[in-house]
Amino acid sequence: MNEQAKCDFLRKRMIELREKNGKSQAEMAELIGCNKSTLSRAEKIGGDTGYKTVRGFAEDYCDKLGLTPEQKALFLRGEKIVVIDTSALLKNPQLIDELSKEYSRVIIPKIVVDELDNIKDHNTNGLASKAWQLLKSIGGNENVITMDYTGEETDDNNDCKIIGVAEQAAEEFSCEADLITYDAGFAARLSGHETVRALFLEEYMITKQNLMDINSLKKLNDYYADSYDDVERILKIKIPNADDINAYLPDGNTLIISVVRNKRMPMNQRQEKIKWLIAHGADVNRRDCGKYYFPPLSHSIQNWDFEMFKFLLHECKANPNVGSRNPHDAGKIRQKNDGNMPLMIAAWDNKLEYVRELIADERTSLNQQDGNGFTALIKACYWGWLECRDLLIEAGADTKIVDRDGYTAEGRYHEFLETGRRKGDNFRKGDNNRKKFNNNGGGRRRYNG
Repeated sequence: MNEQAKCDFLRKRMIELREKNGKSQAEMAELIGCNKSTLSRAEKIGGDTGYKTVRGFAEDYCDKLGLTPEQKALFLRGEKIVVIDTSALLKNPQLIDELSKEYSRVIIPKIVVDELDNIKDHNTNGLASKAWQLLKSIGGNENVITMDYTGEETDDNNDCKIIGVAEQAAEEFSCEADLITYDAGFAARLSGHETVRALFLEEYMITKQNLMDINSLKKLNDYYADSYDDVERILKIKIPNADDINAYLPDGNTLIISVVRNKRMPMNQRQEKIKWLIAHGADVNRRDCGKYYFPPLSHSIQNWDFEMFKFLLHECKANPNVGSRNPHDAGKIRQKNDGNMPLMIAAWDNKLEYVRELIADERTSLNQQDGNGFTALIKACYWGWLECRDLLIEAGADTKIVDRDGYTAEGRYHEFLETGRRKGDNFRKGDNNRKKFNNNGGGRRRYNG
């Protein structure tokens, strides 16, 4: 990629970020401590200010406007190019337009175009309309380059040819390339590659953020009141759009999750804030992207906040079947604790009031398994929580489901009796120094069924 193209792409991003945060060029110059005319030249599309200087200003914009290191990296990733494979396009037809905002060049391998053409002509799996839409989008976007594979034709594998196109593009434009895919096979092929990185669609979608007014989000995050009707006047902000109101804060939480975890504030103010956020487009099921990858409902259980939990479940209609999911593992085999749903979390910690509330909700799936193959029932039996076990069985939980190690719920309970493990202990199966279970302690009973 030539220096002028890189400069102009960064200039457009800088202007967009500055305007999104309500700053004039003069205000921005004062904020970063430079002359306005110098900044004006740096922002000028097609100008002659060198790339190193423009990039320095871009970094200053990120720092002074409060972007986190992660957001800053995303802001600057336009220095790279992006290559898209067929699976990702079919999964998200708007992907080309989204990527064009973040990358200076979007590369579509000719192989992908041919595959889409074939799908359009033969209506493969009923995807003809979607393929036609994608082909139209490719042809109508000036930021998109179609690139043919020029390597050896000895390999008939299209995935290898797509990687070959990504390598060609990285070399031609002298930069790194992200390969957006929905196919886990690319990860193994690109492991350790110096210039091409597999970026799985789910990881891209959950970590990407449009440029936003970060200062307004921070003000909203800190503000609590009995009513939010006058929030624009009080905070002197514009109400964020739906995209911004679902954005991630520096700690990886959404605005809703931040409220759920903030037990210092009065409950009525927290509830009013969540209702206001939802009314303005906030997603009550959106997971965090920082530590737990939990939705708000799971955070309320983990945070021992039963009143908030009931509010989310009943008044906000939070989905009780949204499990944990690490977006950075999107292309891998399902990870061990993926799919950890609210009922499982409650059963694991013997939080009986939460379990009762969830099993009374007709939407709750009783027999869903996490990445370990554990159901809520298996989790309860793993720690010997028999009252919890009884509640789940009476609600209809399946006692015959086996986990990844081949254990049923009853099998896990017998293992518990054998090992005497306790929650919080550093338990290792087969430890010769393990504790023996006391049948009269801990409120546990023998498993009779």
